[in-house]
Amino acid sequence: MIKTLLVASIFFNVLSANDDYLNKKFPTIEGISLSGNNVKFPDVLMGKPSVLAVAFKQKAQLCINSWADEFFPRYGINKDIQYYEIPMLGGQWTMARNWIDGGMRGGVPKPLHDYTVTYYGPLRNYYKSLGISQRGDCYMYVLDKDGIIIDRFNGFSTKEGLESMFNLLDSLK
Repeated sequence: MIKTLLVASIFFNVLSANDDYLNKKFPTIEGISLSGNNVKFPDVLMGKPSVLAVAFKQKAQLCINSWADEFFPRYGINKDIQYYEIPMLGGQWTMARNWIDGGMRGGVPKPLHDYTVTYYGPLRNYYKSLGISQRGDCYMYVLDKDGIIIDRFNGFSTKEGLESMFNLLDSLK
């Protein structure tokens, strides 16, 4: 009985700690866009609701695309709702930044170069502050006009997930 209660308590604590990022300001992330601009989150987002696509592995790009391919026809590029993709790379990749970002420039449509911002540096604090559990997933953060995280969607988009995100975004406009 005690063992069962202990396991249940640990499980509950893991689940409740996993959404600690909600209703908090998005953490500061500084990076350089593919067009060469210095960008600081959440400062650049102030004044409009936003969607931030955050990924820690290159394979998550297909996951991001499953959301973005539905987002852009509905909202456009940074009109009423801001949109940024933030590839998060560990500091060990800093020396290869020009090569990696150059490769991304070739694969990312030019209109999105201003809105794709790479971060190179320590990742551990972001795993915790953003509630990251699966580093291979993409994470779609919905922020209000003050940079507060209202919700997060992760993994490949679903009809229900897209509908939920779009309803939330429409309510924030």
